[in-house]
Amino acid sequence: MRVLNVIRTILLLSPLVCNSVFAIEQPIVVSFADQPINTFNQQLKQAQLQHRGWSKQPETISAHYAGANFKVAKIKQFQGKVLTYNVSAADAEHPKMLLILSLQKQQNNWKLDGARLTWKCKNGQHFSTDRCSISH
Repeated sequence: MRVLNVIRTILLLSPLVCNSVFAIEQPIVVSFADQPINTFNQQLKQAQLQHRGWSKQPETISAHYAGANFKVAKIKQFQGKVLTYNVSAADAEHPKMLLILSLQKQQNNWKLDGARLTWKCKNGQHFSTDRCSISH
């Protein structure tokens, strides 16, 4: 039931507005894969204790978790949390990926609440965890 609530939440969010690299679109997410967050939260906590710059704002925390292949496309506040949408560019070898991170501020420190990965296959209509066919 929790998964259905999360999917409903994602579907009800406003359109994903991206910079010039990405088209403006309404993401339709059919399914996603939960990603590990415990080790990252330990690193984040340590970085906050050391006052590292990347650990102070949801956008930079999100970029740090997602890595160089993703761009933060949108940040949205929702039910007391901050959601970030991180999009990778699709190429011939990989599908377009969407990484949705949920962050929550507790006692003046940020904590990653959830990380969900989904992708859109070439010519796909929605984001899901379906296998993509690779054409050679």
